[in-house]
Formats: sequence, structure tokens, C-alpha cells
Amino acid sequence: MSLPVQGLQGMMKGGTKNLQGMEEAVFMNIKATKELAAIARTSMGPHGLFKMIVNHLEKLIVTKNAVQMTSELEVKHPAAKMVVMAAANQALEFGDGTNLVITLAGELLAQAEQLLQQGIVVQDVVSGYEKAFKYIQDNIEKIRTPQISPLTEQGLKKLILSAVSSKQYGQEVIISNLISQAVLQIVKDGDFNADFVRVAKIPGGGIEDSFVVRGLVVPVQPRGIVQKMENCKIVVFSCPVELRETETKGTILLDNAEELQKLSKNEEKTYEELILSYKNQGINVLVSQMNIHELALHYCNKYGIMVIKISSKYETRRFAISVGAELLTICRKAEAEVPVGFCSKIFVDEVGDKKVIVCRDDRTEDSRNIATVVLRAATENVLNDIALAVGNGVNVAKVAITQNHFLPGAGATELELAQQLKKVAAVEPGLEQYSIRAFADALEIVPRILAETAGLNADQVITELCGKHAQGLVNVGVNVEGIEEQTIDTIEASIYDSEAVKMWAFRSAVDAACSILRVDQVVMRKQAGGPGQKEKGQQEWN
Repeated sequence: MSLPVQGLQGMMKGGTKNLQGMEEAVFMNIKATKELAAIARTSMGPHGLFKMIVNHLEKLIVTKNAVQMTSELEVKHPAAKMVVMAAANQALEFGDGTNLVITLAGELLAQAEQLLQQGIVVQDVVSGYEKAFKYIQDNIEKIRTPQISPLTEQGLKKLILSAVSSKQYGQEVIISNLISQAVLQIVKDGDFNADFVRVAKIPGGGIEDSFVVRGLVVPVQPRGIVQKMENCKIVVFSCPVELRETETKGTILLDNAEELQKLSKNEEKTYEELILSYKNQGINVLVSQMNIHELALHYCNKYGIMVIKISSKYETRRFAISVGAELLTICRKAEAEVPVGFCSKIFVDEVGDKKVIVCRDDRTEDSRNIATVVLRAATENVLNDIALAVGNGVNVAKVAITQNHFLPGAGATELELAQQLKKVAAVEPGLEQYSIRAFADALEIVPRILAETAGLNADQVITELCGKHAQGLVNVGVNVEGIEEQTIDTIEASIYDSEAVKMWAFRSAVDAACSILRVDQVVMRKQAGGPGQKEKGQQEWN
């Protein structure tokens, strides 16, 4: 009989890993977060670099989107995963500012590491960070830019230009035009739903061939002979459009040809009654995600019903939402009133060499006001990147319409806040002054990265910016083109950042950093499940 193991290892199951103390827990957590931030930071800004990732399914992904990047990397470290979750929450809430969350959280922890090594306790570091963020909350309105109306095309383009250029630099004007057209077509009395701006990706051509359609665009063709329909009353099925058969197998004995004809006529009559039951309710468009029986298609053609098959269940769901229909899960004769959707017109159009269905809904009181941005590009990767930029811009447009407060972009806001926090730290009596100054130093990472990725001398740019901000020029930021001048007036250049997006990103980064700093022990159980997969060429142990 052996003596039990003392301490935590004896209390927990075998395979449990225990890390505690400053060196094992705190500094290791900080190191993991810094490494994650180092991956994301080089993708920040208009000149940010792309990451090439091959995921576990051997799918090649080329992206500079921070959330997509971190999700495909499948981060396992618990501290780094907290930062990834904070960035995912930022993407869910605003769809922008995700890279700022990861980069700022990593820099806050890097600054905290230096303070902890100097002997300052965690409580003072966390308290100083909270004080610094509280100061930003109370004083951010002092550096707001003059309000610009987001309900005009020129005004909206100015507000979303910065967000789009960070994803698609050089094409931001074209994409901003597309977004502003789509948004202003469907915004009504200051009410705007970002889900009602759709994106259709059609390979071929270039970005300059992209355009906006008032309505929904689906890259499929009608199944029947009806190619156009007006005043559409639409029914949408998520199941096959065919009669349900019994699970048991039956045998039919036929004595002559007349009985065979009679059997087929019964089936034809059943399908005709099925289609007529929908036709009698005024339904003139039938949409299905799955197979459509040949007889059902025949009678739809006979009675002038347009038939559309959309193979993707997600696209079918979007179509149903767009026209205000409900998904029917069973195909049977319509005895009661069927929930249907409506639109003004459905017709076939040709984009490049590809035919698409356009579902147009003219502006009425009951209209769902949907617009589709039809994107053209040479490859799927480029299309996906442009679609991300469009989604980013639409989310910023939504924030502009609902919370029209903006700040100077190009790192001007972060540098001005850093300058103010350094003054606050100078008059702070306690040890928190060091962490407030560290917070200020962490904020300077944003203009520094913008300068580095643009190929400028970062130290020289920061020095020049500090001098101009000391003179009261709070709107001066980094000129990423930097041909003659390394700094630029962001108001003149129409470079704006949403206040709501930036403040939420600051809050998320501070919360993630403070939560990680408060952890002094990490206990990891043995991973559940069987043995891992064998690597290529690996032999069985026996």
C-alpha cells in the first residue's frame, strides 16, 4: 500500500496540471496573450498584412480579419482564449474594432509585466488601468469630431471610409459608394437593420463592375418555364416538393395496360390537386431547398407558378426572411391559409456570364426594404475579402445612424488620450500612477503600428505627433501614404472612427487584461476522449 501524494496532485485525478505563482501562472498567461497579439497586430490598418492559414480540413484561408484569423488558429491556451472571446464579442456587437481589442489587450499585459517585475502588486496595476479607462469615459466627448449627417450619401461615405480602407485599401472609395447606396435605399425614419443589406458574390470581372440592386439577388435559375413574375405571393419549403410515401413497401398487381394508365393518372391527379391548392390561394412563386418532383414542376408550369430551387439551407432561410415568409417543413395540400411572403417582382437577369434571380421589392409601407450589393472579382479569395469589407462598412453605417458620435482616426484619438493620461499620472499620488502611465504607453501602440505597417519611421512619427498634439492639434494622425508628410489632419482627409466601436473595444481589452492579471493559479484537467489520430507513417505500437 503506497502513501497518497500530498497537496493538490493527491486531491485531483491523475493527469491534472497545476500552475501557480507569479512565474508559472501570471507571466505564462501574459506571454501567451502577447504572442497572440503579435500575430494580430501586423494586420492592423490600411497597410496591414495578410495571414495565410491552412486549417484542420486543409482549407487555405488568406485573411487580415482578426476574428477569422484567431478562430481558424483554434487557440487552446485559456488566457489567450479569453482575449479571443473578447474580440468575438466585439465582432458580434459592432462587427469592427476586433484587432484593436486583441492588440491593446496584449500591450496592456506587456506593460503590466514590466510593472510586476519592478515589484508593483497586481491590485495596483488593475486599479490604475480601471482609473485610466474611467478617465477616458469621462473625457472622450472633448475630442469628438463635428457631427456629419449619415443620411446623405456624401456624409455616410465620409464616416465609413476609414473602416473600409482598413480592410480594402486602394478600393475604399468604390466600396464606400456601394455601401452608402445600399444603406440609403433601405434606411427609413432613422431605422436601419444591417441584416437587410445582402451581398451576392459572382466571380469574374473586377471590383469596378460591382453594383447595388434594390431587392434580393440569388445566383440560381428558375426550374420551370416561368421566368418572370410580378406582385409575387411566395411560399417557401425546406423539404422536398413531393408526396410523402409510406415507409412500408407495397406490391401492386397489374393485369393490363389500362390499369397501368389508371395508376399513373391517380398520381397525376394528386399532384394537380396539390399545386391547385396553392394556386387557389393566390400563390404564384414556389421556392424549395430540396428536390421538386417532375409532376409538381409540370403542373406549376401549367398553372403559371414560378419555381425556384435554392440548394443552400442558409440561403433559403435568408430568402424567406427577406420576403417575410415562413419555412414550411411538410409539403401537403393547402387546406388552411398558408403563411406566405410578398415582393413586387421576381425576374432573371444576367451578370457577366452568369444568370441570377432578382427579387425586387419596391418601396411601400409593407416593404422589407432589402438591398443587395453584387460583388465582382477575379477569385473567390478576393470576393471573400471584399465581402468582409462590405460587412464591416455596413456595421459602421448602422452605428453612424443610431449613435452619430465619431472621433479622429489614424491613431489621433489614441495618441491624444495617451498624452492626457500622462498628465493625469503626473499628479496621481499613489502607485497607481505607474499603471496609468503604462496604460498611456499601451495606447501609443496604435499609431506606432500604423506607422510601421506603412513603412514609416515609427519613433519619428510618434515624436512628430506628440509635438503637434501638445500644440492642441488633436485631429492630427498618421499619414499612411507618407510621401511628403508623415502626419495628416484627419478631419480634412475624412478619416473617422466610431466612438461607440472604439469605447467598446477599450472596455473589452481592459476587462480581458484585468481578468488575466487577477489569475494566480491555473488548474487544467486531463483532456477527455480517446487517443489522438495517428500521424502519417506512424505505426501501431505493437
